[in-house]
Amino acid sequence: MKILVIAPQPFFVPRGVPFSVYAQLRALSELGHRTDLLTYPLGEPIALPGVRVWRVPGLARVREVPVGPSPAKVLFDLLLFLWACWLLCSRRYDCLCTHEEAGVLGVVLATLFRCRHVYYMHSDLAQQAACLGHGQKRWLLRILRCCQSWILRHASAVVAICPALEGEARQMGARGKTYVIENVALPEELLPGNTILGAGDIQEKDHQRQVTAATAVPPRLARAALGPEGATIPPDGRDWLLSSDETGPLVLYTGTLERYQGIELLLESAVLVQRRYPSVRYRIIGGRQDQVLALRGLCQRLGIEESVELLGQRPPSEIAASLKRATILVSPRCAGTNVPLKLASYLQSGKPLLATSIVAHTQVLSPEVALLVPPTPHDLAAGALLLLENPTYARALASAAQRFAARRWSWSAFVAQQRRLYAEMASPEKGRFSR
Repeated sequence: MKILVIAPQPFFVPRGVPFSVYAQLRALSELGHRTDLLTYPLGEPIALPGVRVWRVPGLARVREVPVGPSPAKVLFDLLLFLWACWLLCSRRYDCLCTHEEAGVLGVVLATLFRCRHVYYMHSDLAQQAACLGHGQKRWLLRILRCCQSWILRHASAVVAICPALEGEARQMGARGKTYVIENVALPEELLPGNTILGAGDIQEKDHQRQVTAATAVPPRLARAALGPEGATIPPDGRDWLLSSDETGPLVLYTGTLERYQGIELLLESAVLVQRRYPSVRYRIIGGRQDQVLALRGLCQRLGIEESVELLGQRPPSEIAASLKRATILVSPRCAGTNVPLKLASYLQSGKPLLATSIVAHTQVLSPEVALLVPPTPHDLAAGALLLLENPTYARALASAAQRFAARRWSWSAFVAQQRRLYAEMASPEKGRFSR
């Protein structure tokens, strides 16, 4: 099949939805489909057989696009629509796939070009906006809720990344067939950056020459980053990897630094853990530069700046290296219903997982595979101390998690689910695209 994928975010950057899009592209490549990806002009290049990346033009002074609604997103999404119209007019596709708010574009394009539309639902858009601090903008939440309901009613098929979202899709009126295809942790050898550029990736290679240093993923060593006004964030002064002479347990978080992720709760819990384990270290990977700056200020106010490493975004291979060095993995999320993508890699790592007992976690996790605690600093601290002081229990929890993840989130199972989805989209009764 020839497939057009529209992803309305910087790509590739090491955070949730871009990881999910990359996994989709990787699976489609393995299945032998030819795929065009239309995305933002920001992010690191990728190279996969049978995948061509199209990027819309950049906007002056826009070097970063945050998660959630923003004026930059609106402008970029308008460019995505115009670029998609050009691609659909000049090329023949068998399927159109959209992610997140690009589902709106997908409904319009599917109507104009008489095509099948697969919508990948990563979250409840209104709920995500509320979690990101837009909860007081009721007009915005109402618009997002109406838009997503409209998408779900008109999409040929809906792919939900977790059972809770499938239930929400049905409640919002999804008419097409719904699939639950959960995010998967890619094997290390399949991570972005481990693929050689091929002859068919000239456009993407040319784009890389134009990517500015500000949009590139930071290098291996922790370096100074720039705040929103150009103020320098003081570097940690340490190699982000633990050196051979460093001792003490390492608590690791990877992911975005939005408020609903509960990072402030985690840092407040670190104060309590340090009272019993002065040698404990907390490493937080991910987030924008302004978010890192704000959290460093919080660490200083809490008096834990010497034991917390805030590293910003890192390449996937370096995230994998940190997972191997961690003592405890933590997901302190305090709101939302969509399952964090990090859970798959956490559970496969062989390290004990500490997570909050909210729906985003409990629809997947159980006490047999993770230590679940209420989303408060005191409970997060108590959970970390329980794991640190009971290594036998921690190892048993980690082993059970690995077995669970192997059954639920294998790469082969993910590829098989994608094969089934697109086989059904290609069936004669589904129809085909027209020029």
